[in-house]
Amino acid sequence: MKYYILLLSFATAVTSRCLSPIEYMEPPICPNAYQLVYPIGLKKAYEYANLLFGNIHYTLNSEQRDCILNGPFKINHDIKTCIQQLTINNETISHKVAQGLAKNSNDEWESACATDMPCIEFNKFVYNQSFYKLMDYCDATEIYNWLFNKTDFIEYSWYGVKYCQHLYPDKCLYLEKEYCQEKERLYACPVSRWVYASNFMLFYMLSPEIAARLPGCRIMY
Repeated sequence: MKYYILLLSFATAVTSRCLSPIEYMEPPICPNAYQLVYPIGLKKAYEYANLLFGNIHYTLNSEQRDCILNGPFKINHDIKTCIQQLTINNETISHKVAQGLAKNSNDEWESACATDMPCIEFNKFVYNQSFYKLMDYCDATEIYNWLFNKTDFIEYSWYGVKYCQHLYPDKCLYLEKEYCQEKERLYACPVSRWVYASNFMLFYMLSPEIAARLPGCRIMY
């Protein structure tokens, strides 16, 4: 019996090391790189919210959301553009979103968080406190403080920067290692496990409907 318990404990420990760092949240690989990709939808968004937040209720009200998305500052424009580029909507091509790609100023496809792209600019705003100042301006510091202090958002964002955006900073790519399968897959950072999770948390805070438009599968770079 003791031998069985020890064996079971060892198997459990090995299995736990094989879990995704974001607890199975990462979307699966798309079966076909050029087929229509569907968003995760509201049902899955609520499931992810429960997984990451423990509830589905921490979101901004309509006035706060309008202030953040439609304000007059550069950060407002970058947030809105970043959301548009990372979600499936009438202005994007679904399989490009699933690759984490967006058009740059030269009308070329590249990682949506590559140098000078709106999403990387928004990340700078998060780390230099400009985003906090915007949340304060929009009377939304309570939910901001909850996100940063009561969830794993900082951890996911930190791993996203450390292991993704600093690995290939110009192209913003991430070589994701699947240790239990001994496989490596190259993704654009927006669909890598850490950045996808932190983006989901920010988008859900703005609106579950926005988070629901994230791609439901992902395509390797």
